[in-house]
Amino acid sequence: MKNKPDGLFFNRQFCGRSKGRSDMEGKMAEIRITGTWTETPVDRRIFGNFIESGFGRQVTGLWSEMLYNRAFRDVPAMKIATWEWLGLDEEHYNENAPFWHSGYEEKDWQAIGNPVMEHTCGTHTYKGTTSLLLENREGTECGLVQKGIHLKRGMAYRFRIFAGIRGNMSEAGLNGFGDTIHSEKEEVLKVSIGKWENTFALTTVPRLYEWEFESDADEETEVRLTFSFPGTLLLSFASLMPADNLDGWRADVVEKLKEAAPSVVRFPGGCFVSFYDWESSIGDRDKREPQPSFYWGGLEENDVGLDEFLKLSELVGFEPQICFNMMTSEPFKARQMVEYLNAPEDVGMGRLRMLNGHREPYGVKLFEMDNEPGRKWTAHQYARQCVQFAREMRLADPDIELMMAAYAYPPELLPEMLEIAGKEIQYVIYRQGDPKFVHRILPVIREYNQKNGTDLKLVNTEWLPSCYSPEPFEDPRMPQDFRWRGKITNDYANIFGVQQISWNYALNGAHRLLDYISYGGEFALANFNNMCNTWGQNIIEATKDSCYLSCMGRVFAMFAKVFEPCRAASVETGEENLFALAVRTESGRGQLYLINHSGKETEVLLPEGNWRLTAGLQGSGRMAHETENASCLSCLEAGAVERKMTVSGLSFLCLELG
Repeated sequence: MKNKPDGLFFNRQFCGRSKGRSDMEGKMAEIRITGTWTETPVDRRIFGNFIESGFGRQVTGLWSEMLYNRAFRDVPAMKIATWEWLGLDEEHYNENAPFWHSGYEEKDWQAIGNPVMEHTCGTHTYKGTTSLLLENREGTECGLVQKGIHLKRGMAYRFRIFAGIRGNMSEAGLNGFGDTIHSEKEEVLKVSIGKWENTFALTTVPRLYEWEFESDADEETEVRLTFSFPGTLLLSFASLMPADNLDGWRADVVEKLKEAAPSVVRFPGGCFVSFYDWESSIGDRDKREPQPSFYWGGLEENDVGLDEFLKLSELVGFEPQICFNMMTSEPFKARQMVEYLNAPEDVGMGRLRMLNGHREPYGVKLFEMDNEPGRKWTAHQYARQCVQFAREMRLADPDIELMMAAYAYPPELLPEMLEIAGKEIQYVIYRQGDPKFVHRILPVIREYNQKNGTDLKLVNTEWLPSCYSPEPFEDPRMPQDFRWRGKITNDYANIFGVQQISWNYALNGAHRLLDYISYGGEFALANFNNMCNTWGQNIIEATKDSCYLSCMGRVFAMFAKVFEPCRAASVETGEENLFALAVRTESGRGQLYLINHSGKETEVLLPEGNWRLTAGLQGSGRMAHETENASCLSCLEAGAVERKMTVSGLSFLCLELG
């Protein structure tokens, strides 16, 4: 029998049908608690988020680097399969879609003049293993240009470039560093960023050149790298960042993330992680080898690694969750990763972390055991791999918490997987978030816990709301190819990037979060997929000029204001499109969450008591969405409400008894 706490919020009037209902009340939706209260409280880990490197513009939207492909590499094209999965055109990112903005632009380097270009390996490399050579055979101006650079009035910028020269040089002597000095004709690199210009005298030994300037206008411009001398220019990397960046992260994005307040953030994948070498992601960013995204296509600059991600964790205040590579790695590599993150400065890889600038251990506790392991192993094989990795990793830190990706296999195999690996893990991952599925899995975990004295919990490390609408609608912005056999569809694959930005989608997301809360502490964590610039499927949109919370981000921000660890009980409303959940916080506050999925107002009879609206959001339309310059959402005014109240259509409310 589940516990039922005492208190006014749990009195008979609230837990059962109230007495003395009038005829008018009979026409209203009546709020009634019908379920028992969860035994254990659920905490803020439910409001997790997810950053997947290589997928969308997540890292490039969050990170302050303004140059695309700053290492001058040949960028692999995005895989055709990815395009098909996204439902987008191979040649562009559906620039007519309502989510589109400058943050989705990819404007690579383009040639100026007629330089002969090749990539080379050798001693004159710096970032990774190759540099770009530009040979000027004609002696006219040539070089590279990158467009789509946005400057802000009054903002200071720092430009850096690692460059040098080869061949066809007038040698006049050597300086103390062994570099060629030019007295008759100076070989210079000219850098132009809009109207701002600077020149750098080059040497035969490539070196780092730096330049700071302040913009006096808001403008979209370009970066030009040009030279006119006969010979060969060597380029290893370049960088352009605003001076207000926070250890590389965009200051405006950090502030918006604080508002959305994700509790736990998963990194760096997703499918990307199964080819990820964590050691390549640490140390000097300017020396790291860019990594191709083998799964999604494209190139990951590798500027954001473990240390940078954990810095973002400190800046925003979320708990880090590391998803690590098992499929193309080894247990000892995972142990070294844990050691790097959590060991003292004088122990093993802790020394390397100290040398990289972070003396104190990070103390990361949450580790996810790869992503979609069914691509390589059977259920039994994967479970045995989990045992090997877990035992090795705990040699570095016995207190880590491990998540097993059981979702990759039929749920009928879960008992067998738990028999193999259950005592080595703390969490079982299932991504099917539908309540019917969750109620199928939880009894299996309970049975195992009772039998073995363990305390395994269920988590969902990648979840998405449905695009379902209880009322038919047709969005004129939806391209014809997002119809399914000529009909309006709620199918995810056919509407990706269109409905995901909508308030309807966010209402479904709020509903799903309340579902997770309703399971209590048995359901321990959930990661919404994604954080930034993934074709609308994210909590924040980051343009090159500004950033703003999406509809789903606004839902996160509202929960951040009102949610506390709590116990929950299911509620009946008597109205198909009205959903409610009752909670009692650990501090003793009684709350009632309401979602009106209908586009029409609904009359509601609340339980007896003095009710107050603490927070609420209402959308201007089912397909309405947030933009850079305007909001589709109204914040409902907080204050006392009548027991007989009107709930606005397309709204999400939090009421409090007090």
